[in-house]
Amino acid sequence: MADPLSPDADGRATKRSSVGQSIDVYDNTRDAYLGRVVNLHSQGLMVIGDQPFEEDCLYRLDLHLSEPVNERNSIQLGVDCLWARNAEDNGKHWAGFSIIDASPQALEDIETLAAKADEQQD
Repeated sequence: MADPLSPDADGRATKRSSVGQSIDVYDNTRDAYLGRVVNLHSQGLMVIGDQPFEEDCLYRLDLHLSEPVNERNSIQLGVDCLWARNAEDNGKHWAGFSIIDASPQALEDIETLAAKADEQQD
């Protein structure tokens, strides 16, 4: 079994899990739709959307789940945008976020989502 803290092929210390459901992302401060979760783990997430993201910017996110997790329909997070990229060919915008504020309940929900996604891939 691989050490979960050793870097993967991309040099990352934490395994990213593709989500097994649709998760819409909203900016809690502006009540604005930002995009969808591409992958996530207990320390961060990647989002794709139609609007550009700002690097080094803090966001309060509401993740709206298409299927309840641990009997909840949403997850609230405080995140820092580490990087943002424009996909030139389709007008989409990618961003990577580090989770900087999350309740124990939110982290449990993320772990449950990641575990379910990993089960579906096996």
